[in-house]
Amino acid sequence: MIFGVELSVIYLTGLIIAGSLTLINALFGDLLDALFESVPGAFINPTVVLSFVAVLCGAGFVFENGTQLSSLTGLFISVVIALVLVTLLHMLVLAPLSKAESSVGYHMSDLIGDYGTVTTSIGKENDYGEVIVKTTFSIKGYPARSVSGLPVASGEEVQIVDIDKENQVLIVSVEEKKLMMEEKTHE
Repeated sequence: MIFGVELSVIYLTGLIIAGSLTLINALFGDLLDALFESVPGAFINPTVVLSFVAVLCGAGFVFENGTQLSSLTGLFISVVIALVLVTLLHMLVLAPLSKAESSVGYHMSDLIGDYGTVTTSIGKENDYGEVIVKTTFSIKGYPARSVSGLPVASGEEVQIVDIDKENQVLIVSVEEKKLMMEEKTHE
């Protein structure tokens, strides 16, 4: 007993509160993450803390009511179990998920060498048109201009040879595409 309250009641109350807060964190986690990121020096992830408390209280409740172990031994084993499970949660779930969010995007420079279809014809010199590029994750239209300054008709297949990074414009070539096709037929 602590302050006249049985340990099993404390464990159960902690489990209910931590479980409820974990549910709230799941629903409003982005808001809580933003709050924790705005505090200088804060490195605590609310999901990890709430999971630790929930597992600690759940295991403590089981050991207090379901075994003949002393309360101190049950608490020690509960802390070890909570540390192991929360470490696994962080390493196997949370860390990869945080990296996955930023890896979904791609850089335009990744498109160099890919092929696209001209949807809006590209005029002479520095006139712009549009090229549709199909990637693994999307089909997207980009502004484009011809590398040679020659016009490219709508429907032509082109190869992306460079990116005008300042204007975010694809530099495309019909000639590169034709050369690649000729090399494949000669092989």
